[in-house]
Amino acid sequence: MEKNEKKEYYIVDKRILPNSIQSVIKVNDLVQNTKISKYEAIKKVGISRSTYYKYKDYIKPFFESGKEKVFSIHMSLVDKPGILASILNIIADEDMNVLTIVQNIAVDGIAKSTISIQTTENTLRKIEGMLEKISEVDGVKDLRIIGSN
Repeated sequence: MEKNEKKEYYIVDKRILPNSIQSVIKVNDLVQNTKISKYEAIKKVGISRSTYYKYKDYIKPFFESGKEKVFSIHMSLVDKPGILASILNIIADEDMNVLTIVQNIAVDGIAKSTISIQTTENTLRKIEGMLEKISEVDGVKDLRIIGSN
């Protein structure tokens, strides 16, 4: 990457990544969870060292980052009473802390809303399930994570 090239981050399902990237993820998991050396993990997974070192600095799990994480969910909601309340109940049920809520005036029956949420180490693994529940709420037309620390 060139110095002036802007970094861009995406959240993708691991299943669509090429085998070489998935192998690097396996190496990192082995090193982290079994405490074997990188060299041993690379041999065990069966990739070349050059492949590992080419990609290792560009792969980081979504849940890795420390004890607390703040992220924002951007949603398009049908302008009906109770939809935002249902979403907030789901967040509360997962023991996550809402930091901010911004909801714009509805245009053509759709309101754009952004909720910033703070999680703890104990609640980080619940995010995917919580997002799935929110997306199933009647009236949620679009949902995406737009940032995290």
